[in-house]
Formats: sequence, C-alpha cells, structure tokens
Amino acid sequence: MTRIRKVAVCGAGGTMGAGIALVAVRGGFETIRFDRSSEALSRSRGAAEKFLKKSVDRGRMSPEDSDATLARLQDSTDLADLADCDLVIEAIYENLEVKQALFKELNTICKPQTIFASNTSTLSITQIASGCGREDRVVGMHFCLPAELMKLIEMSRGLNTSDETFREAWAWTEAAGQLPVETQDKPGFILNALLVPFNNDVIRAIEAGLATAEDIDIAIKSGLGYKMGPCTLLDLIGLDTQVLLGEAFYPITLDRRASVPPLLRRMVAAGRLGNKSGQGLLTGQSRQRADTAPDFSIVASGDSRSFPSGDTIVDRATERADVTMHLGGGYAPDPSKTAVLVELDTECLGVHTGEDMGREGSNAVGFARYRNGNDAPSNLIELVRQPATDAAALDAARAIFEVAGFDVVVCADQPGRIVDRLVRPKYNDALRFLDEGLATAEDMDKTCKLGLGYPDGPIERVTRGGLARHFDVTSALYAMTGQPGYAPARRAVVASAHQAKAAVCPDPVKG
Repeated sequence: MTRIRKVAVCGAGGTMGAGIALVAVRGGFETIRFDRSSEALSRSRGAAEKFLKKSVDRGRMSPEDSDATLARLQDSTDLADLADCDLVIEAIYENLEVKQALFKELNTICKPQTIFASNTSTLSITQIASGCGREDRVVGMHFCLPAELMKLIEMSRGLNTSDETFREAWAWTEAAGQLPVETQDKPGFILNALLVPFNNDVIRAIEAGLATAEDIDIAIKSGLGYKMGPCTLLDLIGLDTQVLLGEAFYPITLDRRASVPPLLRRMVAAGRLGNKSGQGLLTGQSRQRADTAPDFSIVASGDSRSFPSGDTIVDRATERADVTMHLGGGYAPDPSKTAVLVELDTECLGVHTGEDMGREGSNAVGFARYRNGNDAPSNLIELVRQPATDAAALDAARAIFEVAGFDVVVCADQPGRIVDRLVRPKYNDALRFLDEGLATAEDMDKTCKLGLGYPDGPIERVTRGGLARHFDVTSALYAMTGQPGYAPARRAVVASAHQAKAAVCPDPVKG
C-alpha cells in the first residue's frame, strides 16, 4: 500500500521523463508531466498516445483502460501546478547545480509531505538534496531506459534521507508495478558503475585495433548470452550520451576506465553519434558464413578446454589434411600446411610462434572456444591473428569452425582476446562493490538481469566459473598489461589461496 496518489515528473518532454510518466499513470496514479518546453511536451504526449494504442492493439490493455489512463495525464509548463503532488520525480539534465536549483524551487511550492525523487544515474543524492530545505525527503529513484518497458528501479538514500521517506518511495515503486533494488549513494549506483567503464573499455578495444565493432558484438552475445552487443547499445543510447556519462563519472571516481576514450571524443566531434545521426560504431557490414571447409587433422598435446573429450569436432578430423589443429597447448610450425591452428588459454599466440616487433605472422592462427570456468564451452570461437598472418590461413580457420556451426570472430593477438579482455574488469568491479557494501550479490545480479537483459549477473557468473579461475585469468591479464582494472579482486585472491592450501592440506574431516 502507498499513501501517494498524485505524481509529477519534471523533464517529461524528454525520453526518460516521458517513460517515467507512463509508468506512473499506467500504475493508476494521477500524473502531471512537467517540462519548460510546451513543444517537447506535445511531442512526448503523442508518443505516449502511440504507446498506449499499441498496448491496446496487442491486447495488453482495453480501449477503456487506455482512455482512463490518458485522462489521468496532465501536462504543465508551470511548476506551481505541482503544489499538491505527493511525489515529484525529476528526470532533467544531468547537472548537479540544475537539479539542486529545481528542488530548491519546488520546496517553496510543494506541501511539506511531498517526496522529491531524482532519476540521476551518476550524481550523489546527498549532494542533489543539499540545501533544498527538505533533505530528509529526497531519495534516489533511477529508472532504466526505456522506463515504460523496463521494470528495474535502483533505489538509494542520501545521508539525510529518512527511513520513512525511503519506505514510502519504495512502496510507491512496487504499487506502480516496478521492481526496486536497494543500492548505496555512490557514483553510478549499480548499473552505471558497471556499465560506463565496460562501454569505455569496448571503445578503447576498437581504438587499439583488437577487433571490429561487429565482431565485438558477436563475441559478447555468443560468449556471454547478452541480448544486445555493447556497440549496438552504445549506438542506441548515443555516443554523445556516453561522453556525458564519462565526464560526470570520472571526476568523482578517478577511475581511468571511466574517463572518456579519445576515439569517442573524435567520433562525437565528427558528428558520428550512433543511431540518431545515422553513423556510429557499427558499419552495417557483415561477412557471409562459409559453407565449405578444408579437411583438418588433430594433434593433441593435453586436455583441451575448447573441445573436451567426446566433442564432435574430433569426428570431423582426418588423418592427413592441409590444416593441422593443435589441442591442449602444443604447437609445431609447418610451412607446408595451409594453416596451423593453435589452441590458446590465457597466453598470446606469440608465446608459441615468437614475435618480431610487429612483423610477426605466418600460417599459424590462434583460437579459443570461450568458456566460463568449468561451464560447458560456449558456441563462440575467437580466432587470433598476428600482423602478418596469412589471409589463406585465417580463411581456412574461419571456414572450419563456421561449417562446424560455431560463431566465429577475429581479433588481434592481444591479452584476453575479446571476451575476457572486456568482461574480467567488470567482474572485478562487482566483487569489489560487494566488499564495499554497494549492494548485495543478489541485487547486483538482479540489476544486471532486469536492467540490461543479461542471462545471469556478474557475481553469479564469476562464482559459477570459479573465483580461482578468475584469479588465474586476471593475473595473466594484469601481468601483460599492468592495468589496474585487471588486478585480481580480493575475493578471487582469497579463493585461489584457499584452493592452493586445500590441495596441500586436505580437510581432515573430509579425509
């Protein structure tokens, strides 16, 4: 139950504010959509009417319910109209001074019981509330885009937020049909604290020549099961928006991964903002999958992480072939072959072939089938090329795995390839946030699954894959790059040490 009956949304002429207003009015609440621009309100009302019509057409709402919903929706460009609201949610420009000024003005207009909520994604709730005159009645209420479709809300308290205010705001989100999770008043809360640095890492990987944007999306979707690749998401939200997020996030955290990548600034300066401008990270180019492949033989030097015992790839091998596939860490150069495929673990291909200051390359092609710890291997094959890798060798490797039904991407011989390079720092962040009390493991996982459509959350996934394995992978990446984001998180260090101790001194109770 909630005592809140009338809600206002400031900034309702924008995409987020318009979506929040739909959540409120669809939940049965009388709702005022406020914006300084009457034109923006008019546009967003048209979008709201279109959304409700689609709901009727799809059988999710009756025509009568749609009419009643629209009847509860009022538009205003005058803050005085918000005087008798029980809850005011701001979704205006992400600027501390602007948000503070709005709440100070609203404090002179609204009744003393009115709760102020901020939809900020990066700023401190305590700072936003500071000086407004009712710091105890201000709460963080971060919706996910598109708000009218996404159920998740990140709820946070400022230092002066009263327990009563937080309970009332929480009860309202549930009454509105949403799913709240509690987080702390820290930069980015849960969602953006994980997402902003991750997206910046993606852009830096492209700038470093690791892989194309298209292949990065394929790798993340196939290897991790994400519904949307990071480059698709960045083009959708707008590269200019990612710049604003980085500019807001970095000064607060001083985390290099949160700082705006140079490539991102250049693309925004060039007007390549993503979907809104028609040009972004994705080029729209795709490569046709191979339908024929050369024969290959297998040389096994040990256990294979990519193709465990009994895998059907073994059945495709022949005794003599133009391509040799080395499994289990072995490698022997053979210039007579079209290609020599080398299975990799955490090492670079150059460990096997040697390097020559950017001139290295031959018919050797590295590969790894992505696998989360001891989970079953995924359907993703990451091929590793060197600067002068033979094109025919790369084509042969791609064809062998594509004909076998795998999703295949190509990347440079850089630490972590695509998936581990990008996802391991995120796991480190999640484990660190758990130590710092940002949120519970369950709420972090819930946030990523509901807010981003992930099949599993970061804590769930890294734990299932094994914290000791995470330690091994991140230690290798940190040793090769020296970048702090790869330094193993405390829980991974402890898990690795515990595993090593157990191997030397077994539990006497278990024998």
